[in-house]
Amino acid sequence: MKKLVTALVLSLSALSLAAEVELKPAQEEAKDKFEAEIADSVKAMNEKCGTKVTVKADFQNYKDADWSGTSVSSYCSSIPNTLASMCESRPAYKKAISKKLTGVSCLFTGVKPAQKDDGSNGATLRNMSFEKGVFTYTMSPTGHANLDDNAKTTMEKALN
Repeated sequence: MKKLVTALVLSLSALSLAAEVELKPAQEEAKDKFEAEIADSVKAMNEKCGTKVTVKADFQNYKDADWSGTSVSSYCSSIPNTLASMCESRPAYKKAISKKLTGVSCLFTGVKPAQKDDGSNGATLRNMSFEKGVFTYTMSPTGHANLDDNAKTTMEKALN
């Protein structure tokens, strides 16, 4: 029992340290810009879906050289925009989304690469998931296809 408690304390300590990661200036600028640009999409999603969800991104993994000249928020905003649209036009999905959605994460690391047999959507779908209440999209600076359609497909598959 004592080992379990010690392990738990160490795990919680590691989590609190991870939450307090200091960002580099370029990462801080990108984060501020992202938050300002995505705010309206998140607000619309929360209003239309009856949620109180935030969008998180792992800016400690943001690399300016990879994303220079690209609007990170335009990639990520597809998720709240799609969810808002689903809630607005599809009452059964609004009910499910309002109960199950607890967060949206847009990540800079962990991109699953395209495969030889991918159609136009394969790589995008592999980088989207809805698990344990969180819709996660692992963004690629080289782009993904049909973000809105693939976010909708991911959500429909997860909820059905």
